[in-house]
Amino acid sequence: MDFLTEWGRIAGIAGMALGLFLVLFREVIRKNIFPKLTGKQAFIIIILFMLLVFSISVYTIVQFHSGRSGVSAQVTVLVHGEKGRDHLVLPGRGRVKLLFGDANIVETTNDKGEATFKQIPKEFFDSKATVEIHFLDPEGEPYYAENPDSLYRLTHGKYIALPVKLYGIGSIRGIVKDFNTGRPVEGVRISIRGIGAFSDSYGEYTLEIPPEHQRKFQSVRAFKEGYELFELTNVPVQTENELPILIKPIK
Repeated sequence: MDFLTEWGRIAGIAGMALGLFLVLFREVIRKNIFPKLTGKQAFIIIILFMLLVFSISVYTIVQFHSGRSGVSAQVTVLVHGEKGRDHLVLPGRGRVKLLFGDANIVETTNDKGEATFKQIPKEFFDSKATVEIHFLDPEGEPYYAENPDSLYRLTHGKYIALPVKLYGIGSIRGIVKDFNTGRPVEGVRISIRGIGAFSDSYGEYTLEIPPEHQRKFQSVRAFKEGYELFELTNVPVQTENELPILIKPIK
């Protein structure tokens, strides 16, 4: 669309300039280009050519302005985390998607966490139109809009703040086994930041993490009498994979 509208602007101006040139130098053109025609014949040809140029110029200018009216001024979406607008999330990587009916437009955030949509179909700006705004990470980290069901009304040039958060960091699960025998171990206390849970008779455990202790990476500890203390740092909690724990009997 940028190319077409720019071409329309150039063609319109160039056509008007050519028309002015024909008017100013019509006598020179008649003598050098149409020397065998009478003055009246040459004049008629020049007039017809000028009318053609004028018509094309008017048409391209109208098309240029029509194209511009169908495209919005830019709309910018700022993606930020739960700590506020200065808490940038995946700058230069995250993708923001605008959804309206069956239409969708996707832009990647810049290094300031902004996704700028420069050309949006005019129906997105209808007074009754509501637009969904989604966020995703192309590399798979589970960052999503904090309020995914919210609907927005777009305004030309409007700045929209989109809070997002990392999902899947509220719990961790897995199975505890004896390092030597590989058998499940019951009654093992698994803890994160002092919050604990115990493995069941199948060695399985699920540890719920309170919001105030939720982090992208955690240190996990496991302990039972007769076994060495198990400790693992920088565990990526947001993955959906289970965390298997192998504990060694004390010799």
